[in-house]
Amino acid sequence: MITTNYHVHTHRCNHAEGRDRDYVEAAIAAGFSEIAFTDHSPWPLHPYENGMIRMKLALLPDYVNSLRQLKEEYKDKISIKIGLECEYFADRMEWLKDTIRKYDLELIILGNHFHEYEHHTRYFGSYKDKKNLLRDYTADTLAAIESGVYGYFAHPDIFVRSLTQWTQEAENASRMILESCKEHHIPVEYNLGGVRSRFFEFTYPYPRFWEIAAEVGNDVRIGIDAHSPMDFHDKKSIDDAVSFLNSLGIIVDDKRI
Repeated sequence: MITTNYHVHTHRCNHAEGRDRDYVEAAIAAGFSEIAFTDHSPWPLHPYENGMIRMKLALLPDYVNSLRQLKEEYKDKISIKIGLECEYFADRMEWLKDTIRKYDLELIILGNHFHEYEHHTRYFGSYKDKKNLLRDYTADTLAAIESGVYGYFAHPDIFVRSLTQWTQEAENASRMILESCKEHHIPVEYNLGGVRSRFFEFTYPYPRFWEIAAEVGNDVRIGIDAHSPMDFHDKKSIDDAVSFLNSLGIIVDDKRI
């Protein structure tokens, strides 16, 4: 059984449901000892970005204040960290660093969804520029890792959704990313959100990617990627993930971050 989870969203991101309190109580009921709220970060948006999959900047104070109250209220039952899931947008990293300091955020997880800016053609899960998919994904990932800002890598194999076949280039990119994560002591996440939406032939979690993680010796965590309080009770997906990773020789790390 896993008892820690560092990937929890809230209704503010526009595609999750439930009150903040509902997530905390569901996690406690499911036997978790520590969780992190890491909702999709707001960003100062460019004119061509709509921010539909993330909270608005104006909601960030409410997000932090709500979670601080719950952190205190439930401190004897569960440990709660407050953070964000963020892309690597080079032109907005100083804003992110300032935001981390301003709100005393405890964990920033890398959700490498978009290249340079938010637009459906730039989403790594359905990337329009197939020729440069792996180049761009790898470059953004390595820059994020080397920035020192991110403490955890969510769904590191999200790029697989843009593939039509697994290639040597994908093999090389995956190994480069995983080796960098290991070098910088960044856990990689086996993402259960991908398990819950497994409707593509090529999707994440992708088995070969995790075979490489086993070869590299990465610190692997299971991330619930909760968009509903009920996701904490999806015991089958959690157990299946543990069994699959164990079959590769990966012992899932459940220590607190």
